[in-house]
Amino acid sequence: MTKQTSILFLTMVLSVALPCVAQTPEPFEVRRAEAAFEELPELKASEILKPELLKGPHYVVRDPVATASGMNQFTIDSDFGLFEADGNEMLLQRLKEIDAIARLRDVSRTDAFKKSLVAAAKSPLNSAKNIARDPAQAISNVPKGIMKFLGRAKETVQNVGKGSGEDEGEGSRLKDVMGYSDKKRKIALQMGIDPYSTNTVLQKELDDVAWASWAGGFTFSVATFPVSGPIGAALTVTNLNSTVDQLLREKSPSELEQINRATFRAMGASASDIERILHGGAFTPTQSTTFAVNLKSLKGVANRGAFVKIAAQKSTTEADALFCVHTAALMNQIHEKILIARITMLHDFPICVAKDGTIVVALQWDYAAWTSGAGSFTNDVQKLAAQSGKTPNVFVALSGQVSPRLRQELEMRGFTLHDRLVPGPLR
Repeated sequence: MTKQTSILFLTMVLSVALPCVAQTPEPFEVRRAEAAFEELPELKASEILKPELLKGPHYVVRDPVATASGMNQFTIDSDFGLFEADGNEMLLQRLKEIDAIARLRDVSRTDAFKKSLVAAAKSPLNSAKNIARDPAQAISNVPKGIMKFLGRAKETVQNVGKGSGEDEGEGSRLKDVMGYSDKKRKIALQMGIDPYSTNTVLQKELDDVAWASWAGGFTFSVATFPVSGPIGAALTVTNLNSTVDQLLREKSPSELEQINRATFRAMGASASDIERILHGGAFTPTQSTTFAVNLKSLKGVANRGAFVKIAAQKSTTEADALFCVHTAALMNQIHEKILIARITMLHDFPICVAKDGTIVVALQWDYAAWTSGAGSFTNDVQKLAAQSGKTPNVFVALSGQVSPRLRQELEMRGFTLHDRLVPGPLR
């Protein structure tokens, strides 16, 4: 599967044409402007990023930046391999992770760490080592990993520690795995990074330090190694919503799952859609939790379940999940100033309708230009706005930046446009 097809959920919004549009004649104004549509440009990292982010002690961001599917496509050369980042938000995450990998490797070279590894090898906990050190699956999602290795039902996990299991040996091993997972999660959060990151290089380094700490008594603290530079300075603070940060610190993956399931169910989401969010592979536990918290914060907004449904059914990659998470966060940001009444679906895209009738289009979008897809989408928004029988305001909010031409076209149609609401790494 190519990258273009793997990010289907993002391409459906401003792609060449929306499915329904393809079946109906284009309006005259769109046909007339067709020859003047823009091509998506190739940007330069040196021109769009904050200077301090272009290069660090362990990485360099390549200068060419393709713009596709609403995301700036970054390539990062590092001491630990090549990384790609789909979008501005993922770029910041990957740069922080690269710095964290370097710090964790520094820790692993200390005498205290090496002694702890020797102690861990002699520890009774060593018998659970093979179960506990599945960085990509078992530790990122303990219930799933436990069932995979032990072939037990989820109820086994819930009974751990209650003395009701028939096999106390398995119960002990389950507690060991959960203890290790907890240790690893707390180390990651101390460093301000996502414990459930899909970065396999980072997961390996976290595993090593967590193993030495959990089984060998190694004492880990961010105060034990130097943190420097613009990325390093951010390692002591997560970029998460405070509610999400607290949930990640205090709740196990299985507890997060229960909380998120209840949150989505309260919004009217179906059991099958909730299952896709929680176990479909696109959303990590952190992303599903953040998505749930963002939507829950839209108090009083009707039809949030429609957003959950489309996120579940269209998200196939991490980039798709991040689009949903950050679009919901952007809706939240707007809701503080323009009270949103409900969410309505424009084909497969969630549109907000404010209490005063304003149509609000919130987009987690890095760079937007006046393409044929933008023209079709704009026309559909105008049709939606016209359904009220009057001429309501249309407010378009983007996290990133828009081209001068797109700004001109939207303002000519009476739209109010605000971009760079979440500039992130942009200058």
